[in-house]
Amino acid sequence: MKKPKSIFLLSPASRDSIYNEAVLDEIGKLTDNDRRVHSGEDVLNHPEDYRDVEIVFSGWGCPIMDEQMLASLPSLKALFYGAGSVRRLVTDAFWERNIRLTSAYTVNAHPVAAYTMASLIFGLKRAWGVNQDLKRGISSHANIIGLDEGTRVGLVSLGAIGRLVCQYLSVFSLDVVAYDPFAGDEVFEELSVRRASSLEELFSECHAVSIHTPLLPETRGMITGELLEMLPPNAVFINTSRGAVVDEEALTRVLEKRPDIFAVLDVITDEEAYCQTPLLKLPNVFLTPHIAGSLGNERYRLGRMTVEECRRYLAGEPPVVSVTKENFTRMA
Repeated sequence: MKKPKSIFLLSPASRDSIYNEAVLDEIGKLTDNDRRVHSGEDVLNHPEDYRDVEIVFSGWGCPIMDEQMLASLPSLKALFYGAGSVRRLVTDAFWERNIRLTSAYTVNAHPVAAYTMASLIFGLKRAWGVNQDLKRGISSHANIIGLDEGTRVGLVSLGAIGRLVCQYLSVFSLDVVAYDPFAGDEVFEELSVRRASSLEELFSECHAVSIHTPLLPETRGMITGELLEMLPPNAVFINTSRGAVVDEEALTRVLEKRPDIFAVLDVITDEEAYCQTPLLKLPNVFLTPHIAGSLGNERYRLGRMTVEECRRYLAGEPPVVSVTKENFTRMA
């Protein structure tokens, strides 16, 4: 039986970081693939070479799937995206073609959830503050909340990352609260999480708040200075989602006014300005340059996910993570 033709359509660096030799071998067993990295320019300039391409393996650096690109890929039936958000690459023309689209965002959630857990543990143990105290010649266990009965952790959004964090937190005797107006009661029951009726309730009650909401027009700036002011004494604020979900100027003002609050931030609004942001100068901020997601060897699991999605496609089975026009609007 003839194998369907596939190509890699992404940046060379992304191909190398997502698809290791073992994954390349598996793709070669399932499809007719030349292992080369193809660019959008290649497809547009030489459409005759791509007429019979049925499957695209992609990731960061994937070109926009607009009418012109799709016209050069007339046989395309499946695009397996070995990364998270597909927001920048899909178009109305793509949806009209009814092309099967999958994303590896659920496996990309694992390192983000792990980063969040490390931040919660270090934050609620006041590890960074204690370390700073030691450097000033002060050894103190004051204001450490810890992780056990009586500690309340709040999560904003129960998407793939938020749900994983809930699972990790289940080993602790904590009160976990979440705010997600789009999650059904069955999700809260399954995760043994209490529903917060409002962001105000969550921020005013929780010793630690972690943000996992996607950046959408309606979520931009949703975490306001007023909400941050409501945090209890010595609270921890964590953001690994997108910087623009938070009113960053207000966050800076609140952290300057409330040195008892400790913020762990992996994202800021302008990700070209990590070295210039005023947040970097605050002693109660631990800032990293968007490293919570898959990096290094963690990225190979993304490639393995595309292989599983391809295997399911060829076997006529449903995808693990299907991205459709209907569910796309609520994704990151």
